[in-house]
Amino acid sequence: MLKHFSLLSKFKLHSLSVVLLLAVMLMLALCHVVYWHQVRIIQHELDNVSHAKANLLREHIENLKRETLFLSKLADTKAVATLSQKSVVEPENQAQLKRHKDALTDVFKHYMHSIPALNQLRYIDNQSGFETIRVDRRQGDLVTIAPAYLQQKSSREYFIETAKLTDGDVYVSPINLNQENSEIALPYLPVIRVSTLVTAKSTKKAAGQIVVNVLAQSLFDHLTIDPVNVDTDIQMYLTNAHGDYLFHPDNSKTFGFNLGHRYTFQDEFTAADGVYRNTNDKQLLHWLNASLVSKTSIYAAQHQHNNLVVVAVANNDKAMSKTALMVFWYWVVIGILMLLFRNIKKDIEFKAQQQHLDTVVTMEQELNAILSHAPSGIMVVNRQGVITLANTQVARIFGYAQMELLGQNLSALLPASFAQMHPHLMHTFFAEPETKYMGGGREVCGLHKTGIEVPLEIGLSVIDYKGELQAICGIVDISLRKQYEQVFERVVDALPNAVLLVDYDGVIELVNKQTEKLFGYSRAELLGHKIDMLMPESFREQHLAWRKSFFAAEDTVDTDRHDIQGLCKDGSVFPLSIGLCALDIHKGKKLLSSIIDLTERERKTKAISKLKDNLDRTSKMAGIGGWELDLITQTLFYSEETYRIYGLPPGSSLTVEQAIKFYTPESQPIIRQTLAEAIETGKKWDVEVRFINAKGKMIWVRVMGTIEYKNGNAVKLAGTMQDISERKYYLEELSRSNAELHNFAYVASHDLKSPLRGIDQLASWLEEDLQGKLSDEDAEHLTLMRGRINRMEKLLDDLLTYSRAGKKADAIHTINIKDAVENVFDLCNTQNTFTLGLNSTVGDIDTTSVPLEQVLRNLINNAIKHHHTGNGTVSVSVTTTGRFYEFTVSDDGPGIPEQYSEKVFTMFTTLKPRDEVEGSGMGLAIVKKIVVAMGGDIRLEVIQGKGACFSFTWPIDIDSDLHVEQ
Repeated sequence: MLKHFSLLSKFKLHSLSVVLLLAVMLMLALCHVVYWHQVRIIQHELDNVSHAKANLLREHIENLKRETLFLSKLADTKAVATLSQKSVVEPENQAQLKRHKDALTDVFKHYMHSIPALNQLRYIDNQSGFETIRVDRRQGDLVTIAPAYLQQKSSREYFIETAKLTDGDVYVSPINLNQENSEIALPYLPVIRVSTLVTAKSTKKAAGQIVVNVLAQSLFDHLTIDPVNVDTDIQMYLTNAHGDYLFHPDNSKTFGFNLGHRYTFQDEFTAADGVYRNTNDKQLLHWLNASLVSKTSIYAAQHQHNNLVVVAVANNDKAMSKTALMVFWYWVVIGILMLLFRNIKKDIEFKAQQQHLDTVVTMEQELNAILSHAPSGIMVVNRQGVITLANTQVARIFGYAQMELLGQNLSALLPASFAQMHPHLMHTFFAEPETKYMGGGREVCGLHKTGIEVPLEIGLSVIDYKGELQAICGIVDISLRKQYEQVFERVVDALPNAVLLVDYDGVIELVNKQTEKLFGYSRAELLGHKIDMLMPESFREQHLAWRKSFFAAEDTVDTDRHDIQGLCKDGSVFPLSIGLCALDIHKGKKLLSSIIDLTERERKTKAISKLKDNLDRTSKMAGIGGWELDLITQTLFYSEETYRIYGLPPGSSLTVEQAIKFYTPESQPIIRQTLAEAIETGKKWDVEVRFINAKGKMIWVRVMGTIEYKNGNAVKLAGTMQDISERKYYLEELSRSNAELHNFAYVASHDLKSPLRGIDQLASWLEEDLQGKLSDEDAEHLTLMRGRINRMEKLLDDLLTYSRAGKKADAIHTINIKDAVENVFDLCNTQNTFTLGLNSTVGDIDTTSVPLEQVLRNLINNAIKHHHTGNGTVSVSVTTTGRFYEFTVSDDGPGIPEQYSEKVFTMFTTLKPRDEVEGSGMGLAIVKKIVVAMGGDIRLEVIQGKGACFSFTWPIDIDSDLHVEQ
């Protein structure tokens, strides 16, 4: 009978399935009709919108074309075109051309003021392609561009296309990003250019072009959808002929063709079965979503292919919602019909329950067989603690036979220390049953039949078995795991870092020796206590939130280390670094913390920071900024002082090319060549160039640098930058002053010597004419007068020599010291009454011979001229000291008092009246100036009663330009 009922139930269930299948098929057919009806409604609305927006754009462009033609027909425009065509412009025509340019500029400004959408108006010469007049809108202000900043546009597409037009035609460019000096201007500014030819009155030929730059936003504004007038959610797009986006709800997807990463309509939407799919749709049911599209093209002008495409896009949400509503009501009707079959279903369920009772008996027998073969111990215990069921694994764990366990009290399997409290625990468990899963249950020890304690892990639950509530126990022998845990604890204890294991509540479960040493607590003082005791109170709330978030996270390892503060037992606080790792063990999820003491690192960090601060202060005091260039990433680093020299706020971002553009045009090639040579050869560099900072101030800078190599490749440039404008200014002033002084000395010498010669000539005539008629006193006066004239001429010659000393660039020659000194001495010793004592350890030297011989000549001549007896010895010695030759010129004359040891080197200083010893007092001043200019030094060594001794140094390595610069 049951068999027949079962077949009847299956037949009825099969019939119901067929009915449901037919209902679903009918529903799908209705969905198809409703959905596509709504799609046609949306498509019709899209077509209306796209055509309306296209007409608005077309009308806007036509207005721009009319405005451009109007500007090209203005009288001032024609006048500028006509006058600019003349090859030779007369002065009156030049004035007239300037007047018309100014008038046209004013017209441009008024026009741009009245039409805010105009961003730029230009008049471009049709032959040269150079801008003649240009007015820009910058931050809301109208700016006339100075002639020096007008640009060459002959290579631009809109100029070339406009030049092909005939009179009265207008060219409309594609919409793209505005460019300045052939580079895309920042910030990005979409523009459309409308241009036409301007013909000269005289020649009727195209002389110029009117180019109007219009903000493309004025076109995009027409694409805005008014939600009040449209029921459907419509998105508007504007593309060029190639499908590149010009207007998009997401601005980052527009003008990719200008920026080098194209993003087109075809990239975002793909056509399939009359609808479009959005390629960026990543939703779970994205295959249900579809986009409806309507396109309308706009041609800017005849014979031009730069058409625009207005695209209106709407999704199928409205059609889907209508279809879903239909489905809802459809199934409401189906549900009502389903109620009619309820009674049949109840009959089937009743028969199924009857069959279930028969199955339960069979399943119990099969369950006993399964428990016997389970891999872990399973035992059932009643409220009295009597074992009612035990599988073979339980018998193996405790060493008993399976039948020995049945009917035995559970206390026989427990150690004495635990058996006493077990009845109470059993009572508590049955009073409030709680499922404890394996690994999260109680960990206890069991008693083996041999008397050995066995570590166990027990999971508990309740089961209705044999008509009463009993406890079912899952038992696992964890002896081997305990051994592994002991090994793990020994490994952790031997680690060089402090290690802690805490649970979700922050209770410390494991520490090692380094933890005890770091925090000053013993292991007993730490275990079982919260980790909060090891951190300052200010960090505890933060650590709690941090710990909970880490337990909730899926990642088990935090690769980053976190720097916080720790609290020692003595109350001291120290910095530490902590790394975290989550461990899933049998006791649940635990947090393993690895701790490093940062006290020493922090001390070093502070020392480095202090050193850096001192270096920054020193850099600011010296006015020297530092910089680095990573050649791999092309990343520039500047110090604060370098930013100050650039006139930029600290932290400003600069590329290498932007940094070089701060140098003047003539300095930029120097910098580029210097960097290129440094990278190629590895040489250091030191250059002084002109520089224009961000504030527009021109300064001189000194740039020094070195290069760093890694594996034979240049990886980094580093150097300094110093503002040397003040030094350059003073050097130029000094050079100018020296030049003026030199010219003055020359003019003074020349102009003063001429009248002196005239006076000397008159005195000579008087002597000749009055010879024999003058008294002895008058003749002596004339002689004294002529002597004073000669002395004055000598003084003027010495002044001129002094002004030129050290300035003339002399050639470097190889000379023999002995020959040079003897030649100078012979020239000075005209009476042959003096002898020369020469002691030289130096032979041939490479030096500037003329200034050296002039110094020796002055010193030897002074020794002879100022000798008190008229005969004696002049001694000259030459030795080498470090980087210098040391010359000593001494005599056996009366010597020079010590109080004059410095004064003798000043101009016009003589120790005897000039009537006794003829001289201008300029000789030693000239000597000192030459020696100092060459980089040496001179001094007078006073030796009482042993004559005068002059010592001077002369550099061994002569820079031929050194004394000229000084």
